[in-house]
Amino acid sequence: MQLKKVLIILFFLLLTVFIISIGVGSVFIPPLRVLKALLSLIGINLGPANDMDLTIVGQIRLPRIIIAMIVGMSLSIAGALVQGLYRNPMADPGIIGTSSGASLGAIICIAFSLNTINIFYLPLFAFAGALLISFLVYRLSTKNNKTPITNLILIGIAVSTFVSSINSLILSNINQYQVSEYIFWMLGSLDGRSWVHVKISFVPLCVLILCSLLFAKRINILILGEEESFTIGVNPEKLKKALLFLVSLITGIAVSVSGPISFVGLIVPHMLRLIVGSDYRRLIPASVLSGGIFLIVCDTIARVLFSPVEVKVGIITSLVGVPYFLYLLKKRENEVSV
Repeated sequence: MQLKKVLIILFFLLLTVFIISIGVGSVFIPPLRVLKALLSLIGINLGPANDMDLTIVGQIRLPRIIIAMIVGMSLSIAGALVQGLYRNPMADPGIIGTSSGASLGAIICIAFSLNTINIFYLPLFAFAGALLISFLVYRLSTKNNKTPITNLILIGIAVSTFVSSINSLILSNINQYQVSEYIFWMLGSLDGRSWVHVKISFVPLCVLILCSLLFAKRINILILGEEESFTIGVNPEKLKKALLFLVSLITGIAVSVSGPISFVGLIVPHMLRLIVGSDYRRLIPASVLSGGIFLIVCDTIARVLFSPVEVKVGIITSLVGVPYFLYLLKKRENEVSV
């Protein structure tokens, strides 16, 4: 299928799930009333909008859906970039220590009760932790100005495990309320996300997503092999460094406002390869739109599945992701045995 056609289909699918998910909840609002309220909020008046619709859409559901969309897009694009960097379609942003670093930042913030002073502190600490651990993994993996992929994987796993141990150590020395707060954050949730979270994450993530589009052609060359890349004129070390920095920023900001939401970066790009192929000039833009669709749908299921009790969206993505991951492992095992 032509890329243009795929992107048009994905765009209208994203628009559809965006509007429908805003209407779904404890109070159902039909799509046409959602559309009227959305247009009214941006100053386009198509007749008198219901005050209750304006409040529910504008103050409660719209910021949450925007966060779901932008976080889904970000985690998906980060997954696609990491899979290109590692030349492995089963790689995930967590492999470079970003998620464990964000968790460390979050638990330090909670342990010192800084999150009770200012709501910005928790995302700020999570972001700082993500960047710090990603940088540490990169530095430890680099020798003689070269960063072998095997080193990145092994050191990433080792550092993530070490950081998880530190997290456990801190967890065992904080009070029950703080433990609950940390677990609440760790499960990955979009509950209570407001315009404040949109303000701190939307613009930087949009800019970084646009930046990632510029790397598509060079990732295609990197996949051919490092020596071949150098011959063609792409410095693989510089490209790896730029990709790691970009993925750390994207994942760090996304995780800071939503908590670590697993498997989005693995599932979405991998499934898209079946539709658009492995060319990153097609895969990256398709991943952006599909990531938004995937997380909006998962978040809507999380809100309504056991309503009025809300399930964490991270649980829904894991319920989808773990069976799919096992399927991929089994498939790869069969391919190797053949």
